[in-house]
Amino acid sequence: MASLLPFSVPKLNVIRACSSLPATTLSIPETLDEKFGRKGIKFLECDNVPIVELTVRNGSSMRLRIPDAQVTSYKPKVHWKDDGFEEVLYTIPAGGADSTKAKGGIGLVINALSEPGSKGSSVVPTSEWTIKDVDSDAIDALQVELSCSRGTLDITYVVSLYPLSMATAVMVKNNGRKAVTLTNAILSHFRLKKRSGAAIQGLRGCSYCSQPPLSSPFEILSPAEAMKAEPPGWFSFGSESEDKPGSWTLQDVPFTILKNRLSRVYAVPPQERLKAFYNTLPSKYETLDQGRELFFRIIRMGFEDIYLSSPGSLSEKYGKEHFICTGPASMLVPVIVKPGERWRGAQYRTSKRELPLPAVASIPYQPINVDYLEGEFSGHGVTFEGIGDSCVAKMGLENGSTATLMLPSGLITSYKAPMWHGGNVELLHTSVSEEENGGAVIQGGVSLALNCCGDDEVSWTPSNWALLNIRGNAQETIQVELINSNSNNMVEVKYIVTLQEDVLSSELVVTNSKSSLLQLTGSILSHLTVSTPDATYVVGLEGSNFFNISPVLSNFGIIPPESGQKNEFGFGQFWGQEALKELLPGWGARNEAAESIQRQREEEKEGEEDDDYKHLSKELCRLYTSAPRYFTVIDRGRRNSVVVGRDGFAELYMFSPGSSHEYYSSYSYVCVGQSAILQPIILGPEEEWRGGQHLHNPNL
Repeated sequence: MASLLPFSVPKLNVIRACSSLPATTLSIPETLDEKFGRKGIKFLECDNVPIVELTVRNGSSMRLRIPDAQVTSYKPKVHWKDDGFEEVLYTIPAGGADSTKAKGGIGLVINALSEPGSKGSSVVPTSEWTIKDVDSDAIDALQVELSCSRGTLDITYVVSLYPLSMATAVMVKNNGRKAVTLTNAILSHFRLKKRSGAAIQGLRGCSYCSQPPLSSPFEILSPAEAMKAEPPGWFSFGSESEDKPGSWTLQDVPFTILKNRLSRVYAVPPQERLKAFYNTLPSKYETLDQGRELFFRIIRMGFEDIYLSSPGSLSEKYGKEHFICTGPASMLVPVIVKPGERWRGAQYRTSKRELPLPAVASIPYQPINVDYLEGEFSGHGVTFEGIGDSCVAKMGLENGSTATLMLPSGLITSYKAPMWHGGNVELLHTSVSEEENGGAVIQGGVSLALNCCGDDEVSWTPSNWALLNIRGNAQETIQVELINSNSNNMVEVKYIVTLQEDVLSSELVVTNSKSSLLQLTGSILSHLTVSTPDATYVVGLEGSNFFNISPVLSNFGIIPPESGQKNEFGFGQFWGQEALKELLPGWGARNEAAESIQRQREEEKEGEEDDDYKHLSKELCRLYTSAPRYFTVIDRGRRNSVVVGRDGFAELYMFSPGSSHEYYSSYSYVCVGQSAILQPIILGPEEEWRGGQHLHNPNL
């Protein structure tokens, strides 16, 4: 049978991982290494069970037990530091009399139903999977293909690892003469730091009902345990409570808090499916681990339902950390595979802690008391206006300079400066769009993306700012001081926004009260509005060294969808292998143009700026490592300019979406950032660091 993978691989003999070998031959891992081993793919033996370990170039790794196709470990890189890997799966190792069974991790469940309403029997063997093929792409992406047969069904299971994500895809082919009805799921047990910080988002507006999980050899909680009610005394405010099995509930909140015990299936209710038109479930949702600030997106294809469970207080039976079980499923809506046909399904998990600037998993902010802010901080040229659970602080000087700051996000959405012609002009670019749940998404402006990481704890990103003080007056200068600190108050960050007659400054003051080193990475990103990048020039960067990089991803950054040839899920260039194309027809593979762009970027990765009047008409994304402290951005279309300055930061980030977009449109901007990306900032114990960005208006 031809390989499902895209690269030229010789035809290989199928090896049963559990089969016995003659005494004179090599061990099973050595034999597998001999036939399938390649860079990044290593075969081992653990507790007498053969496993395959995948490791991509950035160090992200995954372990897969071959006999039962169970993923027992997944460690993606989620921090910038060298050892910034986190185990995200919850697995109870195999042990005791039966050493072949490990609990948790990621596993595939497929049950055959003999008749409607029956519980069915498992068609996925627990120890009969075989290695069918492997593939790699310069160890930036690795794949292992497993196969097994049960009755008339041929099952293919492909596990793929990428630098920031992983995928599991299954294909079931019915070689028999009768249709087969299946219930199935790909279930992942995620490790979380604590119960109080566990949540799911992205399922608002979906219907669900209480339902036990599909029974499987790798389950931690049995179906009966998962359906037990939480003991009295465990329920607390903000947690979900379960209705009786069989009753449907519409989720009307954006977050599902997973502190208490629950077991439910999100699906379209049967009565809804009888309608000619009805809303289906979203194809993606996110798991939140607030304790470790990890934020994973799960994407489903082929499956109709989503299963979700939390052990609640039962998690204490297995250790101090919490865990949840979730994944795409076909439980309430079984899969029917007709004779000679195939069914395909897949699940993708990608870290939302985008590198180099992470996105933070955070529960919604508490509403801000606008009346209190008005009473406490009025009289300095600042007014407050409430917008939902947030508010804006509007700063205004008598010469006409104004700025708008959002709380508690700290996003500066507007800076209007007086011009030579007597009017005021907006210098910042901001976009407002609508979320799937109807909320507003505000991006652009001037934003802060800072990551603080110590030697003895996970990283922390300040995002929920509190107003500390306001100084100055409307005649000369207005200064707004925000503050944030980590959970143990050992790291304090002050964010100071200052409006002067011709300057808007954004400054950071970071204080390390810990007894160990603190590492800072991140940027102050400014989206400067222009008529079009085709009319925009940068003056003063000649002689600066630079690196061509992919666009920086942050909570408030604006990136055109096609920039860098990346998709919305954050996967790199290696995405649509032939195996996944076979499993999921229509899945988009990279094309020759994308490969050509990638090769060109790799060849031009490092260079020296030779243009003192840099034209930004083409798409450009660079990190300058020796740029001057001040340079000028000129917009010839609007006949104005901005002088950009920095303090404390050693690097300059610059992104232009290019001139292929419509003039004065949502992509008529250039982004500059004062950054610490390649070279982090190190603070010793009891040390303080200051850094900032200044936008100077020379047009008066």
